[in-house]
Amino acid sequence: MKEPTAQSSPELNSGLVPADQPLPLVDYLRELWHRRDFLARVPLEDLRTQNVHTFLGGIWLLLNPLLQVAVYFLVFGPLGLRIGRDDQFLVFLTIGVFVFLFTQRIVSEGARSVVSNMGLVRTVRFPRAALPISSTVGQIFAFGPVLAVMLLIVLAHGNWPTLRWLLIPVAFLLQTSFSLGAGLFAARYNHTYRDLESILPFVFRLLFYISGILYSVDSLIADRQMGETWNMLFLANPLYCFVTLWRWALIGTYASSGVWLASLMWAAISLSVGLIVFRSKESSYGATG
Repeated sequence: MKEPTAQSSPELNSGLVPADQPLPLVDYLRELWHRRDFLARVPLEDLRTQNVHTFLGGIWLLLNPLLQVAVYFLVFGPLGLRIGRDDQFLVFLTIGVFVFLFTQRIVSEGARSVVSNMGLVRTVRFPRAALPISSTVGQIFAFGPVLAVMLLIVLAHGNWPTLRWLLIPVAFLLQTSFSLGAGLFAARYNHTYRDLESILPFVFRLLFYISGILYSVDSLIADRQMGETWNMLFLANPLYCFVTLWRWALIGTYASSGVWLASLMWAAISLSVGLIVFRSKESSYGATG
């Protein structure tokens, strides 16, 4: 009698495969698609319960980034940091902080996604990438009202919609792809080295100050005549690239073709490498040995 093939295997058809035998990528992605309801419903429930015991509840999703903008504006606004137009500093700062925090939260939540769901990992068979993907979906939902407030602040300062606004979804997609890939990567290594979760806040604090959130990188380079080498160094920072794209789309600040190319490369490399690295040790997640 003919041996059953992998496609007709009862184990594969029922969703059960040997623990040490990874699914082919296409089948893996299909399994993730079949669990799309889980990827959407779970983060929605998490958002509903996240601040249920606080007085302001879900308002903290907006209040937290707004308070951070207020603090940085009060501290750094009087210093007159150059952005080309001093009256736009609040808008400039708001875009930078909101966009930066979006990636920071995706990566931080992604890093915790496997270790914080160890009971589920040890009892249910499913593609483990669903966990960091689900946490990313949750941050996308949370970013919705934040984006609305950001657009209101932009409009309130006289920056009316232009054709550049049509590329906002592109900037959002590139940044989300990069952030998800970084979250997958962080989830993989935080499972092995739990110290990563404690180190990440310091990494992002450093990135915050070298990503042009509080100052114009173009003005800095021009004032100090730093040259093309410094431009290339900033392009090696993905968060600088994504913040620059958002500012270009919303308020028309300069974004070179190199920024667009670097953003595309960062998104593609991060997502593909993150998924490969995450899957490379997936069978070990939840192991107690």
